[in-house]
Amino acid sequence: MSTDASPHPTPGLDDPGAVSTLGTLLVAAGYTADGLKERLGVDGELHARASDIPVLLQRVSDGKPVDTLIRLFFLGDQVSWQDSAAALPGLDPDRLVAAGVLEAPGDDVRATVRLVPHKDVLVAYEPGAEPPEGSHLLANMTVRMHFVSALQAEAATGMHALLAARHTDRAVAVEADARALTLIRLGALLNALDNLEAVEGEDLEPIAGHSYGLIVAGPPRVLSPDEDDRADTRCRELVKEVASHLSEGGFAHVLVTWVLGTGEDWWVPLEQWVAGTGCDALLLLEGEDDPAGYAAAHADPGSLARWTGFLRDLAADRVASGAIVLRRRSRGTNWARHEVIPETEIGPAGDQIVRTFVNHDLLASLPTEDQLLDEVLAVVEPQRIEQIWRHKDEGLELESARVRLEWGLGFSVGVDAYTIELLARVDGRRRLRDLFTEIARESQLEEDSVARAGLPAVRRLLELGFLARAS
Repeated sequence: MSTDASPHPTPGLDDPGAVSTLGTLLVAAGYTADGLKERLGVDGELHARASDIPVLLQRVSDGKPVDTLIRLFFLGDQVSWQDSAAALPGLDPDRLVAAGVLEAPGDDVRATVRLVPHKDVLVAYEPGAEPPEGSHLLANMTVRMHFVSALQAEAATGMHALLAARHTDRAVAVEADARALTLIRLGALLNALDNLEAVEGEDLEPIAGHSYGLIVAGPPRVLSPDEDDRADTRCRELVKEVASHLSEGGFAHVLVTWVLGTGEDWWVPLEQWVAGTGCDALLLLEGEDDPAGYAAAHADPGSLARWTGFLRDLAADRVASGAIVLRRRSRGTNWARHEVIPETEIGPAGDQIVRTFVNHDLLASLPTEDQLLDEVLAVVEPQRIEQIWRHKDEGLELESARVRLEWGLGFSVGVDAYTIELLARVDGRRRLRDLFTEIARESQLEEDSVARAGLPAVRRLLELGFLARAS
């Protein structure tokens, strides 16, 4: 691998055909998220940190076209002109050199960008750069229904705008840095997306007066003594700005960080942020650290005392990180609810996010909880029930049970034997009242007591998206 530390040229956009052809050839060769994970032996998110690269290079040393492309565009290695030409049939590497996507030190070529596949798009980064912290969580949380328009605020290299362009009529990425804008436009060409516009500007000034059905924002979240603008302040301001540009019924997803005082519940500051925005809000906690733990996670060892002192000067008992999901709803009273994201692998959760908003609307519309008994519900798959049984003198006894979603945000809920019986009977055809009556009759219990004991569990399962109103 080259150790040349000279700046890489900025890719040009004068030969869009060459860049578009490159994107097509990469995907055809298997340069996809699944393809790279298989070749590199990687589980979970794709990473190629400097310390990992020597080992990863050994895993793609067979000389296959996809191996050459991985070495060139993902691992930052130099390859021969001949090998690059063989891996890109029909595309002269000299065209990519002229376009600034490759450079040619001697008889070899190397990439001026790093191309990282995420889901079904290729994203262009600076050589050696990694996707920003939290970007995979944000992408998985985003609602993927069709929208007329979408916006990525503080877009960086535009991963979320590229993903949104797949399911919207028009996507806009706002970014202040000129080279980042070039990378966004390069990404649009690589993915053959002609409905993505990259707009230069600070904050959201360039789109003043416009609204969007989908907004995604992943601002820098590290609360550092080395930054002039506090990350938590910027996150709070951005939530307000994003809400003001959201179309009626539209969704916004914003990664955030915030400071918590001694004894303060984690969701209280976020409730204040979203108050008065005209939006319903789902507040999600990803994690929290005390000043010492936060400093250790983000600072180099020589700066720990300075970072810890900075956070304590802010009266920070903990620093929290997470996300806010907004839905604009101008009629009626807006609501905010909060949940903790489980420490498990997060999958695509857009449908689950929509379902939680719809279900909360349902629950908020019922004058009394008893009216939930007249609803017909359906189980949302896939989910599983985990049970722990303990030996007793009389035999086995159910000690605890949890129902767990196997996709999305991976929530789980503790349930009792009667709730398990209920979930086994929910079929999308019968009212809850009838199901509870059936359970009570078979258990020789009073119907009213079974229903009242079971309704809180049903409510919780609706809140987290385990159940849905039958269509």
